[in-house]
Amino acid sequence: MSLARPKNPLRVAIVVGIVLVAVNVIIIAGRAQVNGPANVQRPSEILSLQPNESDEQLPQGDISAQVRPDFTGQIAIDGHVIPQDQVTVTPSLGIIDFQPGPGKDITAFTKGPHGAVLEWWPDTFVTAEAAAAKHELRNYSWSFNVG
Repeated sequence: MSLARPKNPLRVAIVVGIVLVAVNVIIIAGRAQVNGPANVQRPSEILSLQPNESDEQLPQGDISAQVRPDFTGQIAIDGHVIPQDQVTVTPSLGIIDFQPGPGKDITAFTKGPHGAVLEWWPDTFVTAEAAAAKHELRNYSWSFNVG
């Protein structure tokens, strides 16, 4: 079996060039792909959230936030501010934590999407209202899913 010289070598060279460019584009696109959740830019006062933005959560899972220790805050879930007597606050660490359960406004999360809002203010103010009056109240909202 012998290889014959193509009748139109220019056409073969163009097709081979196009194929090589297409293969390189696919390789570069594959390397540039980022897997996982989108990189979220939170305000610098927020050190962590649980669950993170768009995470899956268990029906009895905690909703918590950690702010810098010189701040305090409150959490609202699905438009409802969680009463202070139903959250655990650790001021020295800046942690505000709510766990649903018996005797609480939310006993368990229903399946599906939920929204949370963290409001925080300098710990020199006793309440969110006092901080809001001095324009020191900030907020950040995120969503999570219960599976």
